[in-house]
Amino acid sequence: LVPDRSSAATSPPRIPQAYNTHKPASESKNHIGCAMASSGTNTHEAGRPESLASNLVISQSPPVENTINDGKGDHNVLVVDFEQGEKDAKAEVPHAESEEVPEFNWSWLCMPRMPWSSSSQPSNFYGVNAKIPLPVALVMGFQHALSMMGGIITPPLLISGPLYGRLSTDETQYLLAVGLICSGILSFTQIYQLKFPRGWVLGTGFISVVGTSFVFVPMAQSHIKIMMTNDSPNSCSKDADCTMAWGGNAAPYVGIAIPGVTNVGQCNTVSGKCKYSGQEAYGAFLGTAMVCSFLQMFLSFVPRRILRRMLPNCVTGVCIMLLGLGLINSGFTNWGGGTFCSQHADKRQIVLSANVLPGDRSKSYVSKSPCINSNCVPNKGILSGVCTYTAATYNAASNTTSDKTVCNAFSSSPGAFPPTTDPYKSVQFCTGNGEVILPYGSANYIGLGICVFIMLVFIEMFGSPFMRNCQVIIALIFGYIIAAGTTKDGLKYVTSAKIDSAPWVTFCWVHTFPLSFSASSFVPVLIGYLICSIECLGDIIASAEASRVAESGPEFDARIQGGLLVDGVNSLISSLATSMPTTTYAQNNGVISLTKCASRRAGYCACFWLLLLGVIAKFSAIITTIPDCVLGGMTSYLFANVLVSGIKILARDLVDRRGRFIVVSAVMLGGGVAMSPNWVRNNLWLWDDPSNTTGLLFRDAVMLLLETPCTMGTVVALILHAILPYETKDQHELAEAARIAARDPGHGHGDEPK
Repeated sequence: LVPDRSSAATSPPRIPQAYNTHKPASESKNHIGCAMASSGTNTHEAGRPESLASNLVISQSPPVENTINDGKGDHNVLVVDFEQGEKDAKAEVPHAESEEVPEFNWSWLCMPRMPWSSSSQPSNFYGVNAKIPLPVALVMGFQHALSMMGGIITPPLLISGPLYGRLSTDETQYLLAVGLICSGILSFTQIYQLKFPRGWVLGTGFISVVGTSFVFVPMAQSHIKIMMTNDSPNSCSKDADCTMAWGGNAAPYVGIAIPGVTNVGQCNTVSGKCKYSGQEAYGAFLGTAMVCSFLQMFLSFVPRRILRRMLPNCVTGVCIMLLGLGLINSGFTNWGGGTFCSQHADKRQIVLSANVLPGDRSKSYVSKSPCINSNCVPNKGILSGVCTYTAATYNAASNTTSDKTVCNAFSSSPGAFPPTTDPYKSVQFCTGNGEVILPYGSANYIGLGICVFIMLVFIEMFGSPFMRNCQVIIALIFGYIIAAGTTKDGLKYVTSAKIDSAPWVTFCWVHTFPLSFSASSFVPVLIGYLICSIECLGDIIASAEASRVAESGPEFDARIQGGLLVDGVNSLISSLATSMPTTTYAQNNGVISLTKCASRRAGYCACFWLLLLGVIAKFSAIITTIPDCVLGGMTSYLFANVLVSGIKILARDLVDRRGRFIVVSAVMLGGGVAMSPNWVRNNLWLWDDPSNTTGLLFRDAVMLLLETPCTMGTVVALILHAILPYETKDQHELAEAARIAARDPGHGHGDEPK
């Protein structure tokens, strides 16, 4: 293990990375030669040896382990490739605070790459505490902000639309703004790291950005949809009495809430109670998230080895994969034109005026509508929610009398009129794409979404490191520009009405939502926080590796504890600020690895950009003008990344029969619900006694668990993980596990991107 003395004068000895100089020599058995660098060695922020070992360069090549026998027993010996160590002599060492920061390589960051040529020399690495110049910090922070932008703006758009929350345009714009504001403020608490007595900390102390968690999106969607079918304490006799009205779900009332106009059916005339509004349902979800956030705070003080045993890869991988699978459905429905028109694409809207009689016959008019005999009375008749009826009226202009029946129903609905002969004119149209109103799946919508995907491919092929870090938001902007410059029969895909009416500045609590607690959502949200804890753990480990700081020892354990604790605190604060629960994002790890800048100054600048974009209300208004088809092209790619991340985690636990059985069972049920949600929603558990509130609450809780793919699969995986016995692995399985671990350095860390 000692190099040739003849070369020692001109070339310092090298130690391989396998010696893991982040750990004391006493912790590394069989690491022969670690003691050579242990005595008198100081470790700086990155955990690498200075002082006596300051002239040593860590080799990137793995050592070769051989077994020798010296007559006193077998010994494991690491054979070090010193020639490879010479090649790694130029490996960068992170810059400490006291070091002079070299000039940043702007050409490498900004110049595009060609598929047939090699890239230019990468920039130097800037450590966690490097004092980089303000211009560099602003550019790096802007990259971090753009890389997480798609993840922040998507959840509010998914839960506030016409199929779920039915919120007004102003409320949707506010949720977008407050999501950006909370991400900026709460990311600062994660990056700064407050220290408390007894060694406890709040935050990680390196770049760990915070954004809205996708884990809670399907839970919020199911919760809001179920709660809006239940009666609230507010009394009513007609829809106009429900002042906190549902927003419209069809043109021209999308994004507008008018009591008695857009909330048809909100008043339950049988019970005399208004059904819950989207604002009340969203407030109940926020209140439940606040209560459940204390679970993640508690888990921050649980040793991570126990967390990993409670929630192994076969559980977290299933949840993340099914989360992505369910969300891809949302992305594709938007890509085709919109969520509401997708859900009603197989329905037909029929407008029929029957028995047009001359003169004023309103008092003697005899109707032939299927709505006679009160068949269409809301919440009473057999066609309630299917058809609406307007009594016979006299039209003075034409001097005729007629009634009108409007049915929005399946063609097989009993008693309803058959669909018109022209299906193009009778289908439910999509209204979330500016002035262009077409049936779901029209070629115009699909083409605009494909423009986003084409730009994603183009950036991946030719984009500079800066562009590849922000490729999702750049592709979205490209699709938005194409849509803004395109028309259909003179109609625009992008209009400026929402931008013109929006204020310039906004902040938290401009709009508020009545907080309450939903017992039916308690268990699903708890499961969401369990998964967020494991995600956060993996993200912190990946961030530590990308930032080149110590990945073991008391300092690293403090980062884990502080990161998990601040994740729970941030979710509590964001819910109080009317935003969705948050989690630590993993996008920043790729930005750090690609730009080689881990300086916290860049993280602080990212917080500044997010806060600035959130406070400027016009920016949120611009986002609400993005056509659904363009947004769907971006989110489909974003959610596919989540799906692949889950598959990557699952690959680590598919080497034995027990792990495979857990994964197959969970994916069978959770994936089935994702692909066929009506398997649960239609007739699995009907409830005919609304007066039994306890039973209704229990039914809603069970249905919420079953119809959300990620919670369904996670519950199945947790139960099977708890009851199935472990099997003794044979030599083949052990070898396969070792091969996967060697190929995947993040084995067991759960370092999946969101």
